[in-house]
Amino acid sequence: MPNIPKWSHSLSVRNPRLDEQHIILIELSKELVELVARGPSTDEPIHRLLKEFSDYARRHDELEEGLLAANDCPTLAEHRRVHRAAEAELDRWMASASTESLDRKALVAYFQGWMEHHLTETDMPVSGYMHD
Repeated sequence: MPNIPKWSHSLSVRNPRLDEQHIILIELSKELVELVARGPSTDEPIHRLLKEFSDYARRHDELEEGLLAANDCPTLAEHRRVHRAAEAELDRWMASASTESLDRKALVAYFQGWMEHHLTETDMPVSGYMHD
């Protein structure tokens, strides 16, 4: 099972604002995995952290998509599709957490794979279109 990556320069998309947001998303992902590992008695604190992550990720996606659009990225539509799918997945996780029906093990697995995939498979290939 993949781990949440540690930030390194090799993950940079060469835009300081996006890199800083990626660092924050990595940290929020780690917080979420650590929270689940502590085993809270209810899913409510997990829901709160999922909401924080989701809100931040949506703001990040908005900035990223704006830069890609401004720089005429030829794969912008696909990038948006990937973002909308991730947002829908986050909505499903939050809905499960709000009804105390969260599969915590699956949530951890998702977050352990998501961040690395987002950086290496979704963002890095189009980093040339992410400049201000």
